[in-house]
Amino acid sequence: MDVRPFTPPFTYAPELPQQRHIIIRHPGYDDMSNVLLRLFAPDAPSSSSSASFGLHAGFALTACGIVAGNRWDGWLSEHKHDDGGQDDPARIALCAADWDKMLDKDSYYFHLPYDNDDDNNPSPYPIVPTFQEWAFPHNQLPSSWTHIALPEAYGQLLQTHTTPSLNTVLLLRDEVCAISGCLTMLQTAHVCPKAEEEWYLRNGMSRYCSRRSAGLEDPVNVLRLRADLHIAFDKPYFVFVPKADGVGSQQFVLHVVEPCVEYQHLYHNQKIQQQREVCVELLFARFAWTIFPLVADFLKGKVRRRLRLMTTSKDDGTKVAPFFASAEQCENLVMRRSKSRNTTSKKRARLEDSAQYEVTDASLEDSVKDEVTDASLEDSVKDEVTDASLEDSVKDEVTDASLEGKHDRS
Repeated sequence: MDVRPFTPPFTYAPELPQQRHIIIRHPGYDDMSNVLLRLFAPDAPSSSSSASFGLHAGFALTACGIVAGNRWDGWLSEHKHDDGGQDDPARIALCAADWDKMLDKDSYYFHLPYDNDDDNNPSPYPIVPTFQEWAFPHNQLPSSWTHIALPEAYGQLLQTHTTPSLNTVLLLRDEVCAISGCLTMLQTAHVCPKAEEEWYLRNGMSRYCSRRSAGLEDPVNVLRLRADLHIAFDKPYFVFVPKADGVGSQQFVLHVVEPCVEYQHLYHNQKIQQQREVCVELLFARFAWTIFPLVADFLKGKVRRRLRLMTTSKDDGTKVAPFFASAEQCENLVMRRSKSRNTTSKKRARLEDSAQYEVTDASLEDSVKDEVTDASLEDSVKDEVTDASLEDSVKDEVTDASLEGKHDRS
């Protein structure tokens, strides 16, 4: 019998340069407290003259635009005071010409053009603090996200099976892991997380479903991943974004968002399988869900911030305009989100510990489905995510007359 020697997984892996992050600053605040985002830079140098890794410009600009409230008219600059002159060679905007450029400087400022905002205060521009407060930009995605269409194969599948079960769709559509191509140890991953059902319903995301009442369990919101990659997807260690291939066609690829040598070497910038059969709009929502936790440090900076909220309204039902929130209010928003994410992750982990991974086993799938949809568990998670007393507290602070009065005086 031939016994194979133990082979470490990375004897063949090239040595990667020192890990680095690129800082995105908000020009409306002092440089001591204006770091809006700190983004991991996993992209290889675009030329042999550069030794350090950088960051895909389209990725960074889309992230900034989402946090700024779906503003696709912004640009990146190395200068804090920038009027957005089109002739500035260092200006990087969210356009086709700049989409695949490489960011290689240590920090950039994300600028927006002056436009009289809701509260007649042009600076600093408001930001959205959390995923729950973000409004999905229906019919207004960045152009690079809209040039990817669903394939004919998926439509044929739905016609062949008029009302197929989710398991049937996955078996016919996703024979292998969408990332690794592996056949075994596969799990069903949700693109828009199940814990975000309230956000999903409030934003009318069901319009993108292939079925009338499937909701988050619709085939367009799920894909099959190897068990370890499913866990990493939910951490999250990576996200799926469009990037141009060698002939200029936009393809969904895996983009690593946290330092991980293994995933960076094996999968970063790799095209994913069956990516077009998952709804582009839901992939965009997943991208936003991945980015918003990175805003937490900006909100915890002990400085009042100008915010734009979606869920908060005054007693008469009118939407609250962008406003300056105190440092305490900003921290409360972060704490609320952190608590709900941690609780949901722990409960999901307990379910995974008791479940096997192969989704093709019908009896196992029924068992796992029973656990995941257990009424008492769902009620518990919903109570924590949408805790009424905490939401009322935030709303009271946002619409507090004393706060508005203070804002008027400023």
